Amino acid sequence: MTARTLLAATVGAVVLAGSGAAAASSPQKPSPPKPPAAGAPAPAILPTVREAAEGLPGHTVYRPADLKALRKDSLPVIVYGNGACATSNLEGITFLTGLASQGYIVVANGGLDEFPVPNTPENTIAHPEALLAAAHWATESKQARKQFDGRADTTRVGVLGHSCGGVEALAAGTDPIVDAVAGFNTGYLPEPAFGGYGRDRLAGLHTPTLLVNGGPDDVAYQNSIDNYALLNVPAALVGDTAAGHTGLIAGLEATKGWQVAADWFDYVLRGDRTAGARFAGPGCGLCGESGWTVESKGLPL
Repeated sequence: MTARTLLAATVGAVVLAGSGAAAASSPQKPSPPKPPAAGAPAPAILPTVREAAEGLPGHTVYRPADLKALRKDSLPVIVYGNGACATSNLEGITFLTGLASQGYIVVANGGLDEFPVPNTPENTIAHPEALLAAAHWATESKQARKQFDGRADTTRVGVLGHSCGGVEALAAGTDPIVDAVAGFNTGYLPEPAFGGYGRDRLAGLHTPTLLVNGGPDDVAYQNSIDNYALLNVPAALVGDTAAGHTGLIAGLEATKGWQVAADWFDYVLRGDRTAGARFAGPGCGLCGESGWTVESKGLPL
């Protein structure tokens, strides 16, 4: 797989759906999933809103609508990089809304009204610093505290991305502010790409990491396998053989996609052992579901 085939597959899906580098940290001892949050909210489908990030241009917030019904400091923060490293998150509305409905504050790259713009591999640069800016804004700024009415859990932060946005998530995942990493249909290419990001950066990851592919028809399929093999942190490699490159984010499998993402973050950020059993342990939950493949290493239950 080349940068061109990866970007072309993602840009095509973005168009249909729309009808600077982070400093690498030195390797650290991998962090286990966080202990259970005190009084963590029970899983539910919460109504959500999509809105601008106040004081953070170029980002969009997906969050539970009724914040006052939720406890203070109870909603972990997830920052998201779009496929094709795009500045529009319209492709992932179903996916991002679903994740927010599980009690997460999701801050996605791209402004509220930004539409997809096709790009070429030569002009595509990953910007993990945009994800880190979103993480620091959501956990440290007065604007975010006011916007979220103090409901954000600023001690639990995940990075997430699709395709080229997954490269952004992997690169941002070396930062100490990050507690969990997830990348869909992604992975560093054999040669550095999208601004010089290469597989040597995997050594800087320090938290549990999930890689998800869409089966053999996904242009990032082999890439995700190769990246997983290089990970030295607790990790899972999950595949949906029917999804292809964009199906778990923007296609018919998107509901399954956000459920997998929510389970991963429930496990790593909230210490939910039931959610963790979807990825690891005897008879793991996804292992028994038709069309799914699961491999894991170092995941405690």
